[in-house]
This record gives sequence, C-alpha cells and structure tokens, in this order.
Amino acid sequence: MDTQRAPQPQHPRDTPWTVRGVTAEEFPDVVGVYAEPMILSAEDELTTEREHPLAEHDRILVALDGDRMVGTTASHTLEMTLPGGPRTVAGVTGVGVWPTHRRRGILTALMTRQIADIHARGEAVAAMWASEGAIYGRYGFGLAAFELSARIRAPYAVLDSAAQGDPELTVELLPAAQARPILARLHREAATTRIGQFQRGDSWWGRILGSGAPWAAVVSGPDGPLGYALYATTNGWSEDGTDSLVTVKEVVSATPAARVALYQHLFSRDLVTRIAFSALPADDPLTLLVADRNRLVEQTSGSLRVRLVDLPRALTDRPYAAPVEVTMAVTDHYAPWNNGTWHLSADRDGATCERVPRCADLSLAVVHLGSVHLGQRSVSALVEAGLVHEHTPGAAARLDTALHVPRAAFCGQLF
Repeated sequence: MDTQRAPQPQHPRDTPWTVRGVTAEEFPDVVGVYAEPMILSAEDELTTEREHPLAEHDRILVALDGDRMVGTTASHTLEMTLPGGPRTVAGVTGVGVWPTHRRRGILTALMTRQIADIHARGEAVAAMWASEGAIYGRYGFGLAAFELSARIRAPYAVLDSAAQGDPELTVELLPAAQARPILARLHREAATTRIGQFQRGDSWWGRILGSGAPWAAVVSGPDGPLGYALYATTNGWSEDGTDSLVTVKEVVSATPAARVALYQHLFSRDLVTRIAFSALPADDPLTLLVADRNRLVEQTSGSLRVRLVDLPRALTDRPYAAPVEVTMAVTDHYAPWNNGTWHLSADRDGATCERVPRCADLSLAVVHLGSVHLGQRSVSALVEAGLVHEHTPGAAARLDTALHVPRAAFCGQLF
C-alpha cells in the first residue's frame, strides 16, 4: 500500500471558509453557534460557564461565512492517564456547524486546522466524546473505550456471599458539596491508575456536583476515607407501594473492600426499588460481585475516541506488555506528517518508531491505531473485519499482545 499517494484534504485557506481564533468577548457568539446543532440551550451553557469556567479561549476556532460564525470547535488541556501514565491530551469539544451550512466542508476546514494546531502545541494525542460517532472516524478519531451502564431491581440487589467486606470500614452519607475536598482527593489519586481518566480542577468539580448528584456516600477505614459513591434519589410510588430510584453517578474506591462497602450501602437503602449506575468501567467488579448476574441489566456504549496526532511520539511514549517488531503502512489524510511506513520496535524497556522504506506487515489508517491505543480493542478484530490488512501472518496478534493493558480504559466524565 503506497500511503504517500493518499488524497490530501484541502487546507482551510483553500476553501471558501475562513477559520480563525476568537477573543474572550466573542465567546457568547461561539456558544450560540455550537449549542443549536447540539440541541442545547445557549443560555444554560453560558450560565454554567460563568459559574464554572472551563473554556480556554486560545483553543477555540470558528469558521466564518463572510462575517458570520457558522462553525466552531475547541479543546481542553487535559491531564489524562494514558498507557504509561498521566499525559497532556487535547480534549476536543464544542464542535458544531450551523444547521443551514451542513455538508459544505466547514467541519473539515475546522478539524484540519485544529489537528495542525494541536500538533504545533506538542500534544501527541487528542481525545473526544462524539455525539454522532459516524462523523469523526474520517478525521482519525478511533473508538478506543467502552463504558457500562447498569440497573437492577431491589429484590435482586444482593452481593454474592463470597464478597469480602471489612468490619472496620464505615460509610457516612454526606451532602456532596460538603464532601467535596474528600471526593477531589480520592478521585485525584484514583485517576492516575485508570487509563482514560483526567484530573479535575475546581470548575470541573463545580459542574459535576451541580448536575444532580447531591449525596456522597464516603467509606472510611482507621486511616481515613477510602472511597465514595455520588448518587441521587428519586421518590416514586405505584399502586402497590414505593417505586423509588437511586441513580449512581460515580463510584471510586482505593481498595476492593471499600468498593464492596459502597455497593452494600447502595443496595440497602429503604423504600428503593431500583438502582441505576450511569457509568462504570467495562470491567467493573459489580458484574462479578452481584449474586445473580442475569438480574443486572447491562448496556455497553462507546465513550472515548482517541486520535494519534504525533504518531511516532505517541507510540514510543507508552509501555508494551511484550516485545514486538512490526512495520505499519499508515494513512492519515488530515495529519500528513503521520503518513508513511513506520517500524515499531518495542519491549518492556522502551520503544522506537521510525519511518522506513520497506514492505509493511500491516496496512491501516491512523483511526485504527487510535482505536487500539488504550488497549481495550484489538488489531486482530480489525483485521477480521477487513478494516486493517495483515500482510505478515501473526503480526496483528503480536501487536495485540504488546498493546495489552490489564484494566479497561474508563473516562466517566463527558467533556
């Protein structure tokens, strides 16, 4: 596969659309443009931003039709845990095109400029949540992580008898705002060990605690807090009695026993008939701890999409679970510096990734490298689907073994 001949997109300067940055004073106009296609209230978005500011105005781009804003994109500077530890990641957000200007190349102009800007900042990886997943694969964002939502009815909300609790642990129910310093510390520590999570500043916590999870169940041991569950309760009644709901937004724990204690608390609330978990890791212990797995109604959905902006740096800046030598012909229509044939040589002591003039073991698009980067998806599955082409038998399996990580990636927070 000759990736050097891959068609290149038009640079924004070669299109009818002007793409530029914005000033802080223009931010309300930016919100108005992206809120409408996202079916959001611009007024609510602005109120939230005033109360808990997150926007980095120097990371916002707009597309203009004459003098009128018709498209937006932005990014957060996130300290996100990747394979290898916390790294600076561009968290792409605020993407929208005015409804009358769809399918006219505006998004392509914005994404081409944004990817180039992220590269210029020295950020090797970008990540995003996509409201419409079919759009962003062509810009190199591969679906890299999945999350679990689950619900169970109270009669079956029972942990397996083998679940190991700790009699020294206690659970205290506190207003979430009051518990905020404890929550922030516990999450900060936990986020460094779970691929996909990012560190939250004050504004992030302000938004999270103001979005409908008023209670924090905090589990503690002799040496202090070990975990928490953020949740809300909804009162309800039917003709045969109570029909109330516990909605769990987040569960964080430092030890297995602390997590068992939190689940025991959530499953033991009086007058509750249903417990729903909004977002859990795909490998959350709940699926093993519940006494009757068939009674736990589970739904898995895609979450983080990952893009390798600087391919060789991203591939050398992560650990590998086993030695691997693989040559990959990579196509990247929107970051031409990634186009070419790359040889990855890695073991547990480090990795190199260099452009080489040789035949490839695998041919793939950069989107597929993004989708396997967090270790939750496999190259072999992409080969079986016909999306990645394997020229050397066994190359995909060897790369999968090297990319393996022991825990599922999990973000748990929209951005």
